[in-house]
Amino acid sequence: MLEQTMQTLTMSRVILASGSPRRYELIKSLGINVEVVPSTYDENLDRSKYKNIGEYVQDLAKYKVQEVYERLKDTMVALGDTMYGKPKNNSHAFEILSSLANKEHTVYTGVCLKTPEREVKFYESTIVKFGDISKEQIQAYVKSGEPLDKAGAYGIQGVGGCLVEKVYGDFYTVMGMPLYSLAKQLNKIFCNN
Repeated sequence: MLEQTMQTLTMSRVILASGSPRRYELIKSLGINVEVVPSTYDENLDRSKYKNIGEYVQDLAKYKVQEVYERLKDTMVALGDTMYGKPKNNSHAFEILSSLANKEHTVYTGVCLKTPEREVKFYESTIVKFGDISKEQIQAYVKSGEPLDKAGAYGIQGVGGCLVEKVYGDFYTVMGMPLYSLAKQLNKIFCNN
């Protein structure tokens, strides 16, 4: 079944409605030829209207994919962002990282898959435990520049991985692409299972 899904995807136009290089690389690692068309959707949804974070990230992914879909009218893959937004500046990054030090937090990633016939949205969550990191370590990490374009002010696949003590769940969800769930949903869409 997965082989049939992958064959269908290699013959289809698949669009990632995100400019994230990490998401692009993860989709490419599945052997999918993906085109990047970042969404211009304003990501400021009213969080108070949502019962839980999962619903929020699902809708965010949906609105991003709809915006790109309306421009292109074709098959695409769109990925939402976690509730942990990108820091505004270095001091905001320091503040976020300091609040996460020696604590567990949950990273949510919303996904919306859209074809002309179907739309499927889902989310995954993973618990991340930061180690006992000092203010000096946080300052040094912030100075590296890596936190500024990362949700939650860290990249687990980069130097920010040194801040992480444990991960409970799908590592790739923390990177912004829950690969197992993505492959499962793609299989359902293209093999009608």
